Amino acid sequence: MEQLQERIVEAAILTGAADVGIADLTTVGAGDLIARQGGRWLAGFPRAVSFTYRLQDALVDPLPEAHQQTVPARLYDRHVYRGANDTLDDIAHAVATELQGAGYKALPLPASMYIDEEDLLGPLPHKLPAHLAGLGWIGRSCLLITRRHGPRVRLGTVLTDAALSAGEPGKNFCGSCEDCVEACPAGAFTGRPFDPDEAVEERMDVRACRGYRQGVKKQTGVMTCGVCVAVCPHGR
Repeated sequence: MEQLQERIVEAAILTGAADVGIADLTTVGAGDLIARQGGRWLAGFPRAVSFTYRLQDALVDPLPEAHQQTVPARLYDRHVYRGANDTLDDIAHAVATELQGAGYKALPLPASMYIDEEDLLGPLPHKLPAHLAGLGWIGRSCLLITRRHGPRVRLGTVLTDAALSAGEPGKNFCGSCEDCVEACPAGAFTGRPFDPDEAVEERMDVRACRGYRQGVKKQTGVMTCGVCVAVCPHGR
């Protein structure tokens, strides 16, 4: 199993991953959360391989002032929501291939796919296994914050029944910082720190975020913002 885990990490890194970790999905509450979004079928997988893709600083840095400008907004949209998604899906396929080749079940989840358009929910929140794997913590922006790259990452996940050695949940290093809360042009964040027992609505108004980005689209042609990603001190 140790050799398989090494091959998985190597395959992910070679395909473009910045960090790779293993999450134990049998921890208290994780299975129920996954079941609520993706159903009991997804919740039946005991492990997840979680990985990150590093965003380009040159596209993120200008966003606080330039996200309403056509060229920066469209470049960011193209990189983050298309190019990064394609790479994440390639990484997931490479990881799943290693697992299946070793005789285990492996389910690569798309980097971006909504099953609930109203609340913008996917089959599972990628940040859940990433946090459980120790790749980072959930910040006040409701984004995964990593030690090396802050929130300047996109996430991918492969579910599996392989008994891989799992990491420990990431420790929160936000402290008293509320830069993302204060900078959000939609006023979408309440400032409450992450609590796994609370609904996301306690920390973020998803509809306010979406409504603001819809307004930006009228100016730039794309629903983008990224201010919370750009201002986080851990990313800078």
